[in-house]
Amino acid sequence: MLTPAGEVFYAEANKIITVALGARQKIAKMAAAESGELRIGFVSEQMAEPIAPFFRLFRDGHQTVELTFNAFTSIEVSRRIQSNEVDIGLGRRESLVRAEDIDWMFLYHDPFYFAVPEGHRLAGEKSVTFEQVKDETILIMSSESNPGFYDLVQRLYLSRGVTPLLNATTNDRIATIMMARIGMGIALLSKQFLGVYNFPDIRLVPLAEVDAFHDVGVAWNKRAANPMTLAFLNELKGYIAKNPISA
Repeated sequence: MLTPAGEVFYAEANKIITVALGARQKIAKMAAAESGELRIGFVSEQMAEPIAPFFRLFRDGHQTVELTFNAFTSIEVSRRIQSNEVDIGLGRRESLVRAEDIDWMFLYHDPFYFAVPEGHRLAGEKSVTFEQVKDETILIMSSESNPGFYDLVQRLYLSRGVTPLLNATTNDRIATIMMARIGMGIALLSKQFLGVYNFPDIRLVPLAEVDAFHDVGVAWNKRAANPMTLAFLNELKGYIAKNPISA
């Protein structure tokens, strides 16, 4: 049986052990969060370009974490997020958020432009509306290759009571622009993609409609166990707050 002094000592010793165990657990959690791998999947490098400086900052601050980057189709990025093969997916909201367990953070708006061949009646316009292009053949990727964008274009037109004249046969954006260059129609694409190319025989004309843009952001699986995912999202949120991305 303990003396009064012994009981006090025993109680204090238990407190010290509890604090020490708690500290050990916290250190273990911090170590786990500062090591391992963060897998990032994106639909196109053009979408990732506005936050490329953040990737560098994040890597500098977490040098024990291995960052991996892979490009996939929007369908594949969404699937890999759901199956926990990708921790962070970068792309368009309508393409990636296809299940209840996927969450989303908005980064920026990416407005739509038409790639118009030189000599076309619209090539000299500063901007155009759906009314001005209702009789034009619109070139976009196929519904199999880019279902999110295909559905969005259909929705934009039909909400205005217009049935679009779509040529949606390609599986690649560059192929779509090639079709515009040889006069098969006008290609509808996003500014972020078109901005990195310079085709001398193509004019870029903005689509002047209030809803003609993509929401670009990052998606992740809410059930994911990777501790670095939350750290990445918190730091990205702070970065965007200080460095907003303009269209």
